[in-house]
Amino acid sequence: MTVPVHVGVLPNRPVGEVAAFAERAEELGFAGVWVADSQSIFRDAFAALTLCATRTRKLALATGVTNPVTRHPATLACSFATLDELSGGRAVLGIGVGESSVETLALKPARLARLEQAAVALRGLLAGEEVDWDGARIHVTWPARAIPIVFASSGPRSLETAGRVADGVLFQVGADPRMVRYALDHVERGSRGRKVTRYMRLACSVGSDRAEARDAIRGYAAAAAGTVFRSAPAEALDRDLLEDIRALKARYDYYEHTSSRAGHAELVTERILDAIAIAGTPEEAIPRFRELVSVGVEEFVLTIAGPRPTETIEILAEEVLPYL
Repeated sequence: MTVPVHVGVLPNRPVGEVAAFAERAEELGFAGVWVADSQSIFRDAFAALTLCATRTRKLALATGVTNPVTRHPATLACSFATLDELSGGRAVLGIGVGESSVETLALKPARLARLEQAAVALRGLLAGEEVDWDGARIHVTWPARAIPIVFASSGPRSLETAGRVADGVLFQVGADPRMVRYALDHVERGSRGRKVTRYMRLACSVGSDRAEARDAIRGYAAAAAGTVFRSAPAEALDRDLLEDIRALKARYDYYEHTSSRAGHAELVTERILDAIAIAGTPEEAIPRFRELVSVGVEEFVLTIAGPRPTETIEILAEEVLPYL
């Protein structure tokens, strides 16, 4: 794989199955595994990542993503330092403002300024320094491990903040090359030439049965569409697509977040699916991936959310990625 491709996994199954999936992903040549962190919906992300660390040797191990609302920076520093130690330096700290993890607790997402504060605090804590957090002087006695911090970003200000502050940006803006250019342009504005790894987070499902492959990703596509609707400028989206997503969001249930069995998944129109995901046969997927590479995508994080995730990554590895 000339373009590094990671897989995103929703730990909505026993963590042993998540680890087996990661093990197979490594065998197939994928670069990393990103595990969602949402305490009310999924199994614990750090338990899953720990088990993945014991079953793999080379995969990057990332949260996809955690947040500074439900996880205190000192807790995150300890968890990531432990994971990094166990895995021999493979941890990646993916963090955002919070979505389903905070919505299901009736809390509010963090503001961008708070996310930036968290990044500063985490860097200090992971370097063994004492830092200020809400007026308290805190430190962690044992970790001294530099770990990449990657912001999950979709909106203009968030993308620019990631470019200015983070080591990487995990941007989720759908599968339209125009939206990818928008995201990359804003990251570049923020970075002003500093090195920032650009990961494109993308809903993906491929298989020989086109209809089955598309249905398998509707639940996650609904979640991704909500992120785009909430964050991206309305003028960047086609009017009909905007209306489709607005109708979807009106019935969205966060306790069924990303679920293929969610009632709101039936509101994911074909227009939404094509704008948000790459879903269909391998033959359909190859030119769409090539186009995204041509506009500047450096690395992919493909969220695999269907009922047979291992089969999906095998098809990707054998029938799609070699042609990129």
